[in-house]
Amino acid sequence: MLGSGVSGHVAIQRGCDRFCSFCVVPFTRGRERATAPAEVVRQVRVLAASGCREVQLLGQTVNSYRAAENGREVGFAELLTKVAAVEGIERIRFMSPYPLGFTTEVIAAMAELPKVCKHVHLPLQSASDAVLGRMQRGYSYAEYRSLVDNLRRAMPEIAITTDLLVGFCGETDAEFAATLAAQSELGFDNAFMFAYSERAGTRAARKLPDDVPAEVKQRRLARVIDEQREITAATYAAQVGRHERVLCEAPSHRSPAELLGRTDAFRPVIVPAGPRAAVGSLVDVVIERSGPGTLYGRPLGAKAES
Repeated sequence: MLGSGVSGHVAIQRGCDRFCSFCVVPFTRGRERATAPAEVVRQVRVLAASGCREVQLLGQTVNSYRAAENGREVGFAELLTKVAAVEGIERIRFMSPYPLGFTTEVIAAMAELPKVCKHVHLPLQSASDAVLGRMQRGYSYAEYRSLVDNLRRAMPEIAITTDLLVGFCGETDAEFAATLAAQSELGFDNAFMFAYSERAGTRAARKLPDDVPAEVKQRRLARVIDEQREITAATYAAQVGRHERVLCEAPSHRSPAELLGRTDAFRPVIVPAGPRAAVGSLVDVVIERSGPGTLYGRPLGAKAES
């Protein structure tokens, strides 16, 4: 458990059972182990009592959470409901879900519980089924795309971010092109993007040749970064004029007269500090302008700058 004054974190699960071919986590952290539901709720209550307004539930495959309680199994959807009942907590986030762990019950809980933020970080890695197979991800691109459709159908305003890994073993130009096409098709809010590098002890390091040249990896990485910058900028520009509720997290690095906050969809917003906005407050703002990856808002009722 860790709290920063406004936001806190609770580890609800440790380890991983997925064994993706490029990942060392199952070998370094072991198999999945869940924190008991009562202990999760206890830690969330402690954070709320300390003044935290937001809690983030952490796990390597957090949405596959399962734990025994009173002779029955509690899944992730029910855990979200239990955490949402804690007084003082206004927002609930979670990291990092795995695409295969999103049941209809989890999607329904996200949609129906007002405290659960309408944002999900959903790692894709690649949109090529052949690459996904070599990665041992366990899903196809069509299955991933169907999940995105289901999330957006249940929550039209949801923001989806992702991870993209380019230059994985054997990745061809056509396989890479599939990932570029998926960025355009799915319109991710943002992404963490990486070029593949071997990790000792993984199946990929033992069994698959790291045969994509370094310069090709870097060229592909630059392409996905440029593509995502354009998509993110367009998504953020479309927020101008919207009314949003922003949780003010900290003073802005740029100016002590400004605060950094985030919307329910995890988009960063700069707002002027003052009687309507202080660290830890939830402020209703109108988005007045956007930058490449930041929004700028004015508290409702405050006069616009001339």
